[in-house]
Amino acid sequence: MKRIAAPFLLAVFLLTAFAAGGCSKRYRIEVQSDTCWSGVIDDGQAFFDCGNATYKVVGPMRCVRVQKQTATGYLRVRIDGGAWTETTSSETYVQVCR
Repeated sequence: MKRIAAPFLLAVFLLTAFAAGGCSKRYRIEVQSDTCWSGVIDDGQAFFDCGNATYKVVGPMRCVRVQKQTATGYLRVRIDGGAWTETTSSETYVQVCR
Protein backbone atom coordinates (compact mmCIF):
# COMPACT_ATOMS: atom_id res chain seq x y z
CA MET A 1 0.00 0.00 0.00
CA LYS A 2 2.86 2.42 0.71
CA ARG A 3 4.25 1.95 -2.80
CA ILE A 4 0.97 3.08 -4.35
CA ALA A 5 0.41 6.02 -1.99
CA ALA A 6 3.72 7.79 -2.68
CA PRO A 7 3.38 7.89 -6.52
CA PHE A 8 -0.29 8.80 -6.17
CA LEU A 9 0.48 11.70 -3.83
CA LEU A 10 3.28 12.88 -6.11
CA ALA A 11 0.92 12.84 -9.08
CA VAL A 12 -1.71 14.81 -7.15
CA PHE A 13 0.92 17.35 -6.07
CA LEU A 14 2.20 17.82 -9.63
CA LEU A 15 -1.31 18.21 -11.05
CA THR A 16 -2.17 20.76 -8.36
CA ALA A 17 1.03 22.71 -8.99
CA PHE A 18 0.42 22.67 -12.74
CA ALA A 19 -3.20 23.79 -12.33
CA ALA A 20 -2.21 26.63 -10.00
CA GLY A 21 0.48 27.81 -12.40
CA GLY A 22 -1.90 27.70 -15.34
CA CYS A 23 -4.33 30.05 -13.63
CA SER A 24 -1.96 33.04 -13.55
CA LYS A 25 -3.59 36.20 -14.83
CA ARG A 26 -2.04 37.71 -17.93
CA TYR A 27 -2.16 41.40 -18.76
CA ARG A 28 -1.29 43.30 -21.91
CA ILE A 29 0.24 46.77 -21.65
CA GLU A 30 0.16 48.87 -24.82
CA VAL A 31 2.21 52.04 -25.24
CA GLN A 32 1.90 54.41 -28.19
CA SER A 33 4.29 57.33 -28.55
CA ASP A 34 6.28 59.38 -31.02
CA THR A 35 9.16 59.74 -28.56
CA CYS A 36 11.22 57.70 -26.10
CA TRP A 37 9.81 56.79 -22.70
CA SER A 38 10.43 54.72 -19.57
CA GLY A 39 7.95 52.86 -17.40
CA VAL A 40 7.53 50.89 -14.23
CA ILE A 41 5.02 48.19 -13.23
CA ASP A 42 3.77 48.43 -9.63
CA ASP A 43 6.89 50.35 -8.53
CA GLY A 44 8.97 47.30 -9.37
CA GLN A 45 9.83 46.07 -12.84
CA ALA A 46 11.17 48.81 -15.13
CA PHE A 47 11.04 48.91 -18.93
CA PHE A 48 11.83 51.47 -21.63
CA ASP A 49 11.61 51.93 -25.37
CA CYS A 50 10.94 54.45 -28.13
CA GLY A 51 7.78 54.55 -30.22
CA ASN A 52 5.03 51.97 -29.92
CA ALA A 53 5.40 48.80 -27.85
CA THR A 54 3.34 45.99 -26.32
CA TYR A 55 4.23 44.03 -23.18
CA LYS A 56 2.72 40.93 -21.65
CA VAL A 57 2.74 40.62 -17.87
CA VAL A 58 2.04 37.28 -16.20
CA GLY A 59 0.98 37.32 -12.58
CA PRO A 60 -0.35 40.03 -10.31
CA MET A 61 -0.28 43.62 -11.56
CA ARG A 62 -2.09 46.71 -10.36
CA CYS A 63 -0.70 49.80 -12.10
CA VAL A 64 1.74 50.88 -14.78
CA ARG A 65 3.36 54.32 -14.93
CA VAL A 66 5.11 55.55 -18.10
CA GLN A 67 7.04 58.81 -18.51
CA LYS A 68 8.15 60.65 -21.65
CA GLN A 69 11.87 61.30 -21.98
CA THR A 70 11.40 64.42 -24.12
CA ALA A 71 9.55 67.72 -23.76
CA THR A 72 7.65 67.28 -27.03
CA GLY A 73 5.50 64.49 -28.42
CA TYR A 74 2.65 62.37 -27.17
CA LEU A 75 2.41 59.31 -24.94
CA ARG A 76 -0.59 57.05 -24.39
CA VAL A 77 -0.96 53.84 -22.38
CA ARG A 78 -3.66 51.25 -21.75
CA ILE A 79 -4.05 47.84 -20.12
CA ASP A 80 -5.96 44.95 -21.74
CA GLY A 81 -7.53 47.06 -24.48
CA GLY A 82 -9.10 49.51 -22.02
CA ALA A 83 -9.38 53.26 -22.42
CA TRP A 84 -6.23 55.13 -23.41
CA THR A 85 -4.67 57.52 -20.90
CA GLU A 86 -2.48 60.06 -22.65
CA THR A 87 -0.40 63.20 -22.32
CA THR A 88 1.23 65.74 -24.62
CA SER A 89 2.61 67.89 -21.79
CA SER A 90 6.36 68.29 -21.51
CA GLU A 91 8.17 65.52 -19.62
CA THR A 92 5.11 64.22 -17.78
CA TYR A 93 3.91 60.70 -17.05
CA VAL A 94 0.69 58.74 -17.35
CA GLN A 95 -0.48 56.10 -14.91
CA VAL A 96 -3.05 53.41 -15.64
CA CYS A 97 -4.47 51.03 -13.05
CA ARG A 98 -6.72 48.09 -13.70
